[in-house]
Amino acid sequence: MQTNTIAPSSAPVTGFARYWQYRDLVRNLVAKDLKVRYQGAALGFLWSLGNPLALILLYDFVFTHIFRSDLPHYILYLVIGVLHYNLFSQAVSQSCESLTSASGLIQKIYFPRILVPTASLLFTLALWVVAILILVVLYPFLGGVYHWGLLLYPLALGLYIAFIWGIVLTFSVLQVELRDLKHMVEIALMFGFWLTPIGYDIHVLKPTTRDIIAFNPLTQFMDLFHALLYAGTLPALSHVLIATAWTVGTLTVGTILFRRKARHLVEDL
Repeated sequence: MQTNTIAPSSAPVTGFARYWQYRDLVRNLVAKDLKVRYQGAALGFLWSLGNPLALILLYDFVFTHIFRSDLPHYILYLVIGVLHYNLFSQAVSQSCESLTSASGLIQKIYFPRILVPTASLLFTLALWVVAILILVVLYPFLGGVYHWGLLLYPLALGLYIAFIWGIVLTFSVLQVELRDLKHMVEIALMFGFWLTPIGYDIHVLKPTTRDIIAFNPLTQFMDLFHALLYAGTLPALSHVLIATAWTVGTLTVGTILFRRKARHLVEDL
């Protein structure tokens, strides 16, 4: 199939500048997804809070009135975990069909294909920002304490987003060949929610169960967020190093796999 090429009039550029020149395309992809998702909805963008708020209320009811949690300021602990897991869950789920749903665009014009799953991640981040801003407003009322360690939160969040991006790249390109992948990912995300210390403290688990939960990479990131935002302490260096190792791993696998598969995307789609 013959494809049209959109190339800048200036000399060829490399590195980050190569992708920066397509920033308008990325902005339009994110804006399009926002319009399509909430078109005709009365509350529009605010519906992005529906799922995490429902989970928080359900978890709070279960662990406050049925299986009572001994954690102080439990609702803060819960909100931190749910919001950050929701970012991972939505970004990964959304990424699976990012390339296949953009097949028409990919087959018609040339641009760096990596921008499609990246725009999908940015779309999820745009929705998530609303939720995290509400946490910022309610933070002191939920029992949060301001401390200097909070200045490290953007670094922890950036590490987390980079970790998610590596997985987004991997799943987006694998979905092109394995069309059942999205359904398997949705099941895995359901199990992942309960295998991540979101609404419970990992230290109250049996040693064997604790070891299994600790192997989950999301556990390391939750430890970072709970330490900074809930406990008011700096995260353990071992958790930072393990989280960094997982991030490097997912980025390495994601970028290498995407570059290899991207050459044949037009034919495979």
